[in-house]
Amino acid sequence: MNLDDKLNLQFTKFSLKSPNPKQDHPWFLRHLNADFIELRTLFWDNSSFVTIQDAISFYKDNSIEIKENKDGKLEDEMSSSNDEIWYRKFLEIFSILEERDVVFEEDYPFNYENDKLKLKDELSANHKLYLYLLISSNLNNFKTLQDVITSEFERFSKEALQQYLPEFVVEEFGRNSTYSGNTINKIKKLAAILNIDINNKGLQNIPKTASQDKGLDIVGWRSFKDEIASMIIILGQCACGKDWVNKKSETSYYKDSYLCFRKIEPLYAMFVPYALVHNNQEFYQNDKTNSKLIFERKRMLDMVMQRIEVFKNSDSFTIVERCIAEDAIEV
Repeated sequence: MNLDDKLNLQFTKFSLKSPNPKQDHPWFLRHLNADFIELRTLFWDNSSFVTIQDAISFYKDNSIEIKENKDGKLEDEMSSSNDEIWYRKFLEIFSILEERDVVFEEDYPFNYENDKLKLKDELSANHKLYLYLLISSNLNNFKTLQDVITSEFERFSKEALQQYLPEFVVEEFGRNSTYSGNTINKIKKLAAILNIDINNKGLQNIPKTASQDKGLDIVGWRSFKDEIASMIIILGQCACGKDWVNKKSETSYYKDSYLCFRKIEPLYAMFVPYALVHNNQEFYQNDKTNSKLIFERKRMLDMVMQRIEVFKNSDSFTIVERCIAEDAIEV
């Protein structure tokens, strides 16, 4: 099925799936609910703003409960009326949107105005890159296009690391890898390039028929002329799904089981499309980002837009343009 066929199938009777607070959109992760409001705004009739009341009505119409914490308890439940709680909670969500308007500056594709949100009339390539990352963080709404979106996310992750570390060699090791053969052979070839030993005992646990990357999507390094394995090596994992926090340790298998890093332990990088930069110089889900070099939406955008032609020539750029054209649908 080519891209046009996938796009036509995707947008036949298209409607946004409601957030599931018990699974992918717990209420205490407010930045994820802010993502969903942005996604609704992308498909909203662009002649009007999305308001707090619009958002509340959608959540109520779809029987989406608002929960304050992991225990499902609401603050001030006894002292506030239900309507007051709804408004107060969505005011917090819209404050995150206001924060993004500040953090992303001219690259934010929405107009934020007095607790209202609207897609900008004129959208640059940088705006469309933001929208691509937003779409990538809501894959449950784009299942027909998911393989294209995730495959190219690895490609853009490689570009992000390359721009961040221009003197490094950066390669894809995941689905777009230039390394051929089964998983074991790919790991052996990587070890030879990095001039490090393999862990034969660990590799024996990988089936010979396996061809997947075993959690490693991006690898970067900068070697010396002497070719001694005392150098900086970065092992990167790409994840678009809401369960990305459960994948952030997968690259450690390469140190623990597959490769022998004798001189210097590798650094671990995580590439996600979520907007995690908080205005107070912290990450949202900060407890989940320790010991990792994190590339989230803002960092991805800052790096990839330096090579914006790579994005403009991609299928993902076409997907974003189709989403922009599909306004005023059922949302």
